Amino acid sequence: MKLVRHRERVAARHRVKTDAALVRMVDDLGFCFAFTAESAYPVPAAFDHLDTRSEHRKWDWMWGWKDELAEAKRVYYGKLLVRKPTFVSMKMLPTFYATFGRAGEPDDHLDDVRAGRLSDIARRIIDFLAQNGETQTKRMRAALGISSPEGKADYAKAIEELQRLMYVARVRAVGEGREDYNYTYDLFVHRYPEVVRAAERMTSADAMSALLARLLELAGGVTERQVGKLFDWTDDRVTHLVTRLETQNALVRIEGALVLPTLG
Repeated sequence: MKLVRHRERVAARHRVKTDAALVRMVDDLGFCFAFTAESAYPVPAAFDHLDTRSEHRKWDWMWGWKDELAEAKRVYYGKLLVRKPTFVSMKMLPTFYATFGRAGEPDDHLDDVRAGRLSDIARRIIDFLAQNGETQTKRMRAALGISSPEGKADYAKAIEELQRLMYVARVRAVGEGREDYNYTYDLFVHRYPEVVRAAERMTSADAMSALLARLLELAGGVTERQVGKLFDWTDDRVTHLVTRLETQNALVRIEGALVLPTLG
């Protein structure tokens, strides 16, 4: 019951009718799903806080705001939490980037390529953007010689993975109508150099601990499995982080869940 009331209090803090209110919500939460919530993960979803009864108006608001606010760097928008569309506050963005423990160097991605975490198409996208800068996705696909349905599917998967690993960032929406609508992308280090610099002051362990602590503040309680799936962390890493926060009295274990001490 305490857990339910905690989540209700968090949810009740925001009713969004303007883009400025959406920014305030994301800044307050730190991160949230952009559209509807994922039932398996107790993280707020911005779409559920839009203050109108009109479903059409909700989609109209969110469809425009997600692009406009991200382009203006008022929020970050990309596929992060369980690889779903996610908003992150600009203050929290360096923490997300720091979890990867990278220095922002041109060859940072090579370790992930060698380890098989990045596909050959992903590597080619990084190399292309390093040479050409911000590019529309249709033009980039054409320049890389990707035209088949299978190739386009592999390209889309690579773009999604590069966003999740913060090698590539969506910059702006371009085009009108379903056929012409697409996005431009650039290397994350080109799009957000200030974020990369701020992340240098954090270790990956500190950054991960901060994200887990923030998740607990939002959810009240989670399982280790939820943490691992949400942030795509290994079981060993999650266990280490939980032990670390437990020794700092930042969480307690109750019936298999990780819970805020105030709710224990």
